[in-house]
Amino acid sequence: MTWDWSYAVEIVPNLMVGVWYTILVTLASSAIALIGGLLLAILEIASTRLGRTFVRFWLELARGVPILILLYFTFYVLPQLGITIPAIPIGIGVLGVVYAAYCSEVYRGSLITIPTELRDACVALNLSQYVTWQRVLVPLMIKRAVPALLNYVLGLFRETAMLFAIGVPVLMGEAQVAGNESFRFLEPFTLAGIIYMAMNLPFLYLLSRYKDKHA
Repeated sequence: MTWDWSYAVEIVPNLMVGVWYTILVTLASSAIALIGGLLLAILEIASTRLGRTFVRFWLELARGVPILILLYFTFYVLPQLGITIPAIPIGIGVLGVVYAAYCSEVYRGSLITIPTELRDACVALNLSQYVTWQRVLVPLMIKRAVPALLNYVLGLFRETAMLFAIGVPVLMGEAQVAGNESFRFLEPFTLAGIIYMAMNLPFLYLLSRYKDKHA
């Protein structure tokens, strides 16, 4: 099969629609993952033993079940139980919850690296638990976790390709539709791969700049 430039140009607008949905899903899922992961990490560390057990259960569930199974379950099984959710919110929610579990481990690991003397100083200054977390621990946790979190956001961005399995018109989905309609897969998947690589560059640039700044 040879490359057809006229067909490649023809499908670019449809692929751009996929790019828009990919960006939308990535931003929304990342917000859930980053904020949810921070809350889960704090809850696991600061709560009772029962609370920690509950958090660990959900973390292991989110990380242990493949994303595709979670997508299929929420999209196909829940409607049989009377719960119908549109495909886009399902995709955003599943990716956000799964990556919140991964991000929580990053936050928790960054907290471990904070010297215990700093907490002792907060106690000596008679700071409340709320102020200690808000003004001291959480900012340091986030600062130390940024490189790993950017890597997870990059991974989440790539995982959006799986949402085509439930009909979300992400870039991968639009490439698949174009190929199915024309029976030509060389152009749509090649263009999709190039676009994915180009969209990776901002993440890699930010990660490189952060590492250089804090080296």
